[in-house]
Amino acid sequence: MLEGKVVNLRSLEEEDLSILKNWRNKKHVRKTTREFKLLNMINQKKWFEYIHDQNPPKDIMFGIINKKLKLIGFTALTYVDWKNRHAEISIYFAKENWQNTIQATDTLNLIMEYGFKELNLHRLWVEIFSLSKENIILFTKHKFVKEGILRDKVWRDGKWWDSQIYSMIVDDYLKIYL
Repeated sequence: MLEGKVVNLRSLEEEDLSILKNWRNKKHVRKTTREFKLLNMINQKKWFEYIHDQNPPKDIMFGIINKKLKLIGFTALTYVDWKNRHAEISIYFAKENWQNTIQATDTLNLIMEYGFKELNLHRLWVEIFSLSKENIILFTKHKFVKEGILRDKVWRDGKWWDSQIYSMIVDDYLKIYL
C-alpha cells in the first residue's frame, strides 16, 4: 500500500470491479476517458485478467481509498514503456468535480512519487481532452508542462474536442517536489 496524507493507494481487487464499472459508466468519467461504450461485468473481468497477466506490466492499477478504507477512486500508470522509462497517468474519482480536492492532490503526489522514485521512470505524461478544464487546471497546478495539441481528437457532447498532452520529467519533479 502507498500511504499519503489523506488517501492510500492499494492494489485493485476483483471485488472492486462492479464499483469501477459503475463509476466508469458515469457521464462525468466517460467524457474524460478513451472508453466510448458502456462497460459490463464481462468487460471488467476480461480487463482485470488482462492487466494481471502482463509480464512485465504495461498497466499498474490502484484503488484510491480514504483513511476509513473506503474505495473513492482509481489511479494508474498505463502504457508503461520500460525501455524508454515513461508512463501515462490515469486518475478519476467517483464524485464529480473531484479535481480541486485534497484527495486529488494527494493521489497525484503519490502516483508521481511511485513512478519517479519507486519505478525510476524518467517521464510521466497525461492526455487531457480540452472539454475537461478541471483536469487541465489540476495538472498545470502540479507543474506539468503542456507539450502539444492533437486537434479534433475526440467526439463528445455533439462536437469535436482537442486532446492536450502534458508531461513532467524526473528532473523537474526533483526540483519542484524535493
